[in-house]
Amino acid sequence: MGSTIRQSIKTPRLTKNEAEYEAMIAGLELPKGLGAEVIEAKYDSLLVVNQVNKSFEVREHRMQKYLDKLQVTLHRFKEWTLQHVPREQNCEDDALANLGSSVEEDEISSGNVIQLSKSVIEEGHAEINSTSLTSDWRNKYIEYLKNEKLPSDPKESRALRTKVARFTLAKDGTLYRRTFDGPLAVCLGPGDTDYVLREVHEGTCGNHSGADSLICKVIRAGYYWDSMEKDSKEFV
Repeated sequence: MGSTIRQSIKTPRLTKNEAEYEAMIAGLELPKGLGAEVIEAKYDSLLVVNQVNKSFEVREHRMQKYLDKLQVTLHRFKEWTLQHVPREQNCEDDALANLGSSVEEDEISSGNVIQLSKSVIEEGHAEINSTSLTSDWRNKYIEYLKNEKLPSDPKESRALRTKVARFTLAKDGTLYRRTFDGPLAVCLGPGDTDYVLREVHEGTCGNHSGADSLICKVIRAGYYWDSMEKDSKEFV
């Protein structure tokens, strides 16, 4: 019997149509991270559904970039369908949308609310291609999940077997870590951590957190790396 995972997406300050695309793209990362190959997506934005299904024309350049990004994300699944569901027929979805739009960053205490620190189409936003990195803490987990390859050192091998159960590898090579609250956190490499720390500590949250508070906010924002405790203390 299946289970239900509920997530609310809080986006940066955007127009309504931009936020619709951001939430849709971010929402698709969850089933992709769980290894889903077939997806049936239901959405209450008639504009997004009709633009994806090519019933509506896209005239603005920025909206075309969103559409291109969404189509790339959808086509990573073997099969997908996108269906419009009026908001009045989906009260639960409406409640999650209201939660994401109303809660403030410093009030986010549940893993059900995911904070996006940057638009998916902004220059500088890059998806993590973990397999292309050579010196990276993620590689040992990726190698094991892909090829069941263990370190030669017996002690390291035992430690990896214990820890790897909390990790999952997406079809595109992105590594995720399961959090205690349930949602998946994107595992970041060395080149991405400084931006996230700075954005959460000074930008998105708007106040100066202590190290422990900063770690919690980074995890709630949907990110993880193995040295985040040490890095957060040094950053603060």
